[in-house]
Amino acid sequence: MLENREEELTTVRVQDPRVQNEGSWNSYVDYKIFLHTTSKAFTAKTSCVRRRYREFVWLRRQLQRNAGSV
Repeated sequence: MLENREEELTTVRVQDPRVQNEGSWNSYVDYKIFLHTTSKAFTAKTSCVRRRYREFVWLRRQLQRNAGSV
């Protein structure tokens, strides 16, 4: 017997890079991250934030570090 189960989907878009403090010694690039999900694990179904490139580097390192424990 097949269950009538709704498929949960998550969409993440990284877009709209912007240079902040352009021309100064502390300039950096940030990106708009948009998330939309139908997952019941999230209370908010949509979210939009801006994050710096270095935060992506940190996330990658954390994922690599934890990959062996998954």
